[in-house]
Amino acid sequence: MIFICFLEQLVWFFGIHGTNVIIPIVMPIWMSMDMQNLQAWKAGKPLPNITGYAFFNIVTWSGTALGLILLMLFFAKSKRYKTLGKLAVVPGLFGITEPAIFGTPLVLNFDFFVPFVFNNAVSVAIAYGLTKIGLVARFSGMQSVFGLPIGVIASCGGSVSIIVMQLVLQLVLSPLLWYPWFRMADNRAYAQEQAGTEK
Repeated sequence: MIFICFLEQLVWFFGIHGTNVIIPIVMPIWMSMDMQNLQAWKAGKPLPNITGYAFFNIVTWSGTALGLILLMLFFAKSKRYKTLGKLAVVPGLFGITEPAIFGTPLVLNFDFFVPFVFNNAVSVAIAYGLTKIGLVARFSGMQSVFGLPIGVIASCGGSVSIIVMQLVLQLVLSPLLWYPWFRMADNRAYAQEQAGTEK
């Protein structure tokens, strides 16, 4: 799953919707793992699988781009990113991050290559580790509809610990992972705006 997340985001970087192109290849496997978990959950037995499609959807919700949007909204010095943060935050809270992806832009923008391509994989690795050691419950396998807000979509996982993990991944880890690259881009944009004002 870590490799698939990397590949999916790499395709996204080149402007192709990686989720729609890459994930259908592995979705039958991941959903069958979810069905095993659902059957075990219904029978009151231990859940056999850590990962699955539900795990992927909740952990990589919004492509972890909400962190970038929050940085723009609360920490941007440049008018460009501050405005984009205001425009993107409401859809971002519902997992819709295309305004940030194409408004920044993240596609074909090597300034953001590392976080855009690797953040999902990092989140999956951390979530897997937390679940493996028992700090976070295994996911029930229940599938949610697209567009549920942060936290609410995680409730479909079947445990409060999953909700807490999603909030920490999206609101704490994601901004930290984006921050160095965002700060450089924001400083550059701010300098350009100041230069334009002086002229």
